[in-house]
Amino acid sequence: MGTGILDNLDDEQARLMEERVILLDRDDNVIGSATKVDSHHASKQLPLHRAFSVFVFDSQFRMLLQQRAKVKATFASYWTNTCCSHPLHVAEELSPGGSTLRGVQNAAVRKLSHELGIKEGSVAPEELNYITRIHYKAYSDEGEWGEHEIDYVLFIQKDLAYDPSPNEVDDVKFVSASELKAIFEQAKLGKTKVTPWFKHIMDSSGFNWWEKFQAGQLQDCVDTVNIMRFGDV
Repeated sequence: MGTGILDNLDDEQARLMEERVILLDRDDNVIGSATKVDSHHASKQLPLHRAFSVFVFDSQFRMLLQQRAKVKATFASYWTNTCCSHPLHVAEELSPGGSTLRGVQNAAVRKLSHELGIKEGSVAPEELNYITRIHYKAYSDEGEWGEHEIDYVLFIQKDLAYDPSPNEVDDVKFVSASELKAIFEQAKLGKTKVTPWFKHIMDSSGFNWWEKFQAGQLQDCVDTVNIMRFGDV
């Protein structure tokens, strides 16, 4: 793929790291594009880019977690929320019809299919409920790779069929709120790993959003103006 940085990745992961993501200023304005490798490798200073985090809940309002595949460049084998990825610097994921949110939702539908094998048409973009945006930076393990993102948080409650891609996902499971809190306690003891953005989202507001969603009050949580600033996590 033209750079030694990708030598330790398999061909599929190396190909994905050449996709171009959306570069941003601190206010979520588009300022350009960069490959995933150039926006995620520490040697490139982790330029700020757009991302999303999808939280899928089943009919019992259990959250679907995924364990990121061991072959991934960033946060390999970490447990995280259902799907975390990036809109690409293409028309349908930038601002189709003048809507940045629809671009993010389009990207999320694409990645739910790519990572978790959710069949096309099972999730409509508008079913992904926007809550807020989160700005954070995090380094993965030895610090060679990292994330620096404005992350759109999206919730959906729907029973779906899954067929995870082994190149993207090592495992999946549904958890209740109490079971997720137990996982976080295990992570504190070093017995498992969870992605830092997921932990910060849940600790800051996520469990409250979960309760509100189950009560049919998610709209009370929506913030279309502000960006939550987590800093380094």
